[in-house]
Amino acid sequence: LPLGIVTSINGSGRYVGESVGMASHAGTTPMDRRRDAAAAAAELVLFVERRAAAEPHLVGTVGMLEVPSGSINVVPGRCKFSLDIRATTNEVRDACASDVRDELKRICDRRGLHFKLEETVRAAAAPSSAPWQSRWERAVSALGLPLHRMPSGAGHDAMKLHEIMPQAMLFMRGLNAGISHNPLESITNDDTELCVQAFQNLLDQLATEHP
Repeated sequence: LPLGIVTSINGSGRYVGESVGMASHAGTTPMDRRRDAAAAAAELVLFVERRAAAEPHLVGTVGMLEVPSGSINVVPGRCKFSLDIRATTNEVRDACASDVRDELKRICDRRGLHFKLEETVRAAAAPSSAPWQSRWERAVSALGLPLHRMPSGAGHDAMKLHEIMPQAMLFMRGLNAGISHNPLESITNDDTELCVQAFQNLLDQLATEHP
């Protein structure tokens, strides 16, 4: 499957959060009297993982964790974290975000903590234009390749173009299981040639539609 037809660009929401408890001595604070902010964040990380895994085309990531002024012999009194939630529809994304916030409150209430969770970025999902997606499908089929339709989990400039004009995208296969944002990211010349040919096929269609 060297080429993929993008059906939609996932909508995303990004947040910065903080759990706030009480810093105390690691040796003298009994386990049942701790107000450990990092332990609360750890619980939340696992909840995000479970919640996102339970629904197709939904992903959730806690990519940053920080214990300010942390020390090996201190129960963490504060823990800062990030949260990134993405889904093919805004509704699925927002439902997950709501569940995460509710779970964070339950965790902090049980542990005697306070929390903050602030949304910093919101990008709406961008479904591909049906006519343009069909053009890409015909362009790929003309090469004798199977059609593989897929959402884009990553954001793209086309999300902004979507606000003022139709958009649709073609993906090309990546090596090493399609890894991205990593030195292992790579493609082949053969797949690149197929992508160029598909684009030429699309241009030929447009020339026929609008002579």
